[in-house]
Amino acid sequence: MYKELKFILLFILIFAGYESIMSQSKNANIFSIDGNIRYRFEKWEGKNALNYGDDSPEALGKINDNILLQRIILGLNYKPKENIELDFHLQDSRAFGWSLRNSLEPDAYKIRKKGISHPYYIMNPNEVFFEIYDFNIHLRNIFKNISIKFGRQKINTADNRIFGPGEWGNSGRYTWDAIKFTYSSDKFSLDAFTGGTRVNYPYRTTLPFTYNEYYGLGTYGIYKIDKDFTLEPYLARKQQGSADYIKDQSINRNWLGLRIAHNNFHNILGEVNYAREFGRENGKDISVYGFFMKLGYGFELLHSKANISLRYTYASGGRKSDDVIRSFDPVFGSADKYYGWLNIVKWSNIDDREIVFEAFYKKNLWLEIKYNQFRIPSPEDAVINGTLKLKPGENYLGEEYDLHARYNDEIYGFALTFGYFNPKEVQEINGKPARGAFIFSLQVLYNFNFFIF
Repeated sequence: MYKELKFILLFILIFAGYESIMSQSKNANIFSIDGNIRYRFEKWEGKNALNYGDDSPEALGKINDNILLQRIILGLNYKPKENIELDFHLQDSRAFGWSLRNSLEPDAYKIRKKGISHPYYIMNPNEVFFEIYDFNIHLRNIFKNISIKFGRQKINTADNRIFGPGEWGNSGRYTWDAIKFTYSSDKFSLDAFTGGTRVNYPYRTTLPFTYNEYYGLGTYGIYKIDKDFTLEPYLARKQQGSADYIKDQSINRNWLGLRIAHNNFHNILGEVNYAREFGRENGKDISVYGFFMKLGYGFELLHSKANISLRYTYASGGRKSDDVIRSFDPVFGSADKYYGWLNIVKWSNIDDREIVFEAFYKKNLWLEIKYNQFRIPSPEDAVINGTLKLKPGENYLGEEYDLHARYNDEIYGFALTFGYFNPKEVQEINGKPARGAFIFSLQVLYNFNFFIF
């Protein structure tokens, strides 16, 4: 508690100091109360987040949930001067009708040693009640082209594959308590940050820098060869944080990678992203890698920009009994749209082959239709989505069909999703053949900003 009070006092002193200095500015102070309200209805058939296809009474949660997700973010924004901004927002996320909600399954999202009740920490993907969403000070251009942001914040870079907040989840996967330096010029930009990632406890409000799942750091650079051609080197590190259970682990994961992207070479789209992971965890060396490749073609369609592409995602995998860890950890990145909207797989122990069609109308509307084939490079002891196991000698997990449409403007946002997964060479689940699963979702978002003076 003493450390938490020290942090609050430090933040107040910083706030008061800058307020005193900036009160002499000729520019008027700007204070606003802002935030957003988001509702999403999700209809699931055949799976939930921790259980695919097992409808027995002993199974974890139901596999046919109808869920109403509610997320409210409310707080204040203060700009004493154009280049200084302070943010403080609370987040309340709830999941009505969810069979895995904390009140029904309090152990579902506890992360702990198998067979042991304590210690543990919680990473609930849909529920956090009255949690701190952000609490930071942002100093823009304190030196030429350099900005600093300190406190609780979201961090995302480029396409969110390496560093992304995971905002599709109702709680948000990665929220950082960090200090971030940003350099930005016409040809080159660089984000460099260090800190920790927030845990997602439904009933606990965590102050920044006091209770983290991971400590880590990252850098991500973007060098523009020309308008549409970029080289993007990055590095990252992840180690155990201060939360119960994980603080007693020994985690030293590191990544070096490079993304090369060309978004318009005579209408041809291309991308390569390669990440090498190394380090050591709980006495085992780490030697793994992951990569992504895309080749597509862009064209005009009904007054919209559109493209069709072939994509391939791979991440190495291994067995838990191996002397060396060979399963790739997907850094601090987003998931969802990259590996299927049903969230069955992630960028780890995966061979994912895709065909994707996208259409963009101005900057407001995005439509995506895609087909995925999922294979598991190391299937021997792999368990996917809690219950899916490959048949001996097989690695073809299944195929997924997705449709996603999203519209956003300054005030409103709408999203529609439909996804269907068809399992292939998988074992029976609780004595029954594995069947297909689908999701349908409809989301409405409202942004507000008022009481400005």
